[in-house]
Amino acid sequence: MSEQPTGPPTGPPGGPPRGPPRGPMFMRDEYQNLIDEFTKDVKAKLKNDIECLILVGSVVTKEHIAGESDCDFLIVLKEKASGDNLEKTMVKISEVVAKYLEDPLYSSLLDVEVLTNTEIPKDGEGTNYPWTRVLVAQMGKTLIGKNPFEKIKIKDEDIKSSAKEMATMFLEQMLEIPKLTEEEADEYDKLYLTVDAILGCGCAYLYYNGEKEFYRSSAIILFEDKYRDKIDIKPIQTSHRLRLAAKTVNTDKFTAKATKFCKEVVKQLS
Repeated sequence: MSEQPTGPPTGPPGGPPRGPPRGPMFMRDEYQNLIDEFTKDVKAKLKNDIECLILVGSVVTKEHIAGESDCDFLIVLKEKASGDNLEKTMVKISEVVAKYLEDPLYSSLLDVEVLTNTEIPKDGEGTNYPWTRVLVAQMGKTLIGKNPFEKIKIKDEDIKSSAKEMATMFLEQMLEIPKLTEEEADEYDKLYLTVDAILGCGCAYLYYNGEKEFYRSSAIILFEDKYRDKIDIKPIQTSHRLRLAAKTVNTDKFTAKATKFCKEVVKQLS
């Protein structure tokens, strides 16, 4: 099971960013600064523990939405840093990550996932790690070491199965949002989670239909070019505009429309 480093009260990687979206005004150079600095710190403090550090996601191809897209890193641990030493290793990684979570410039951007080398799938073997994420890791940029995902053969049926699971997971997330209390999530958090569920289901839909070279930030292009006659893409369009921090976005009955969209994705993938 992959791990997430713990962080200070500003929030763990992968959660809703604190405060309003910073949108396109956020300088793209800050992503490169984060990549450079984080890579340097990992190399200096974790070089004996990690097999590789990989940059994954839309930042790799510069398709990210500045200030809104995460800067995603994947760390694969050496065997000696796993097992009985995993807890100790995760503490060391968390100490590195904490520096960036405490910096308002980077706290809403950084997202780090940690895998042990035994979690990397082998050809012809099953895996608990989602095949859709294996695909994303294959397209990543190696910052330290060698990318162990590069030569893995991925079967179309494995991607379809993984996409179904992915869509179901995000539908379940969508169904839980209305149940959240104000103490658990304010309206901004709920909107963030709703957009997350829509885009998650949208990406699952594209993976299932054989699309591979895209990210959340660019999924809208595929939906508008190829799938507008197959599914209602308005929730995807609204989510994309919200991520761009557009000034006028109609979110009337957005939760209901999002739920309907996610249910339709799961239905079509069944």
